[in-house]
Amino acid sequence: MTADWDALLRTQSMIFTLHQAYAHGFTDHQVRWRVGSDRWQRIHPQIFAAHNGPLSYADRTWAAVLYAGEGAVLSHGTAAHAWGLATVPPRTIHVVVTSTHRRSAASDVRIHRATELTRREIFHPDDAPPRTSVERTVLDLVGQADKAVDAGAIIARAIQHGRTSAPRLTAALDHRVRLRHARMARDYIALTGKGAQSVLELQHARTHRRHALPLPVRQHRHDRPDGRWYLDAVYLDYNVAVELDGRSIHTQADRWWADMDRDNQLQTDGYLVLRFAGFVVLSDPCRMAADIANALHARGWPGPFRRCPRCPARSDRIAPSPGLAPEHPHRRTASRHSASGHSAGRSERTGNRHPTNHGRSARP
Repeated sequence: MTADWDALLRTQSMIFTLHQAYAHGFTDHQVRWRVGSDRWQRIHPQIFAAHNGPLSYADRTWAAVLYAGEGAVLSHGTAAHAWGLATVPPRTIHVVVTSTHRRSAASDVRIHRATELTRREIFHPDDAPPRTSVERTVLDLVGQADKAVDAGAIIARAIQHGRTSAPRLTAALDHRVRLRHARMARDYIALTGKGAQSVLELQHARTHRRHALPLPVRQHRHDRPDGRWYLDAVYLDYNVAVELDGRSIHTQADRWWADMDRDNQLQTDGYLVLRFAGFVVLSDPCRMAADIANALHARGWPGPFRRCPRCPARSDRIAPSPGLAPEHPHRRTASRHSASGHSAGRSERTGNRHPTNHGRSARP
């Protein structure tokens, strides 16, 4: 046993390949004898541990990377845990290789294939397996997310924890050929730059048109004895205030408490306050619209909530408007066609009663 062999085992958490053993002078007979005598243990084909105890998480990650072959790096949820973006490591070790590799998956190892892995997309620490860069990791998880709202949460977490920045994520996205939820990802990344509120307010306005909600007053000035506040959207006739939270970074407790204190003071002033995270506004606007409609109904708004094609067929979150029966799911199509006529007319009459509508309904 040589010093180089000892150094290799220390670097790779006591995990090695059969070819590495050959390179350091071990023969097939010596390897088989050590495994057979329980000095070593086999983890995957041609992958061994130079001990016979339980495998640690670091052992498993090294074994997965070495098994997947040259150029393989930790990716997806495993890389996210290594970067501190996930508190609990996934049971399956995720690695990514270029599409030229032909290695099949092994037990508790999932191999992802990419057309290419550039040098800037790989981070290789001295004492851990190589992994994808933070930006590549975030975008991989965004593309893997089942829901756009989950993708938005991933981006928010990465920026909030200070692991990356909006410009770096945007640059990585520009080099990505295909990505699920790419449009939403770009919009949410933009929240950290200039014009973040305009992105949210645009989606907020579009949501109102689709669901025939009354129009709010935007950037409403609210004067108090201790200062002046500007609220993102206020429905003056119903004293409902909506805050669109475009800040991606809330790492300071005093900032978090300041938002809570402001909401509390608005509540004591008679407002019903709703606060929506930026990624919810962008990726799940129907959920936001339903919450706003329910709040308005609670404060006396008589208008109907108009379902859009993106609304779920059944949702207990969307309460019927006062005096109106809930829409039957089998009549959704007919109701949608009639909404532009009857609902719009009702909204116009409501608009004449409530100046916030400016005399007309929000049309799709």
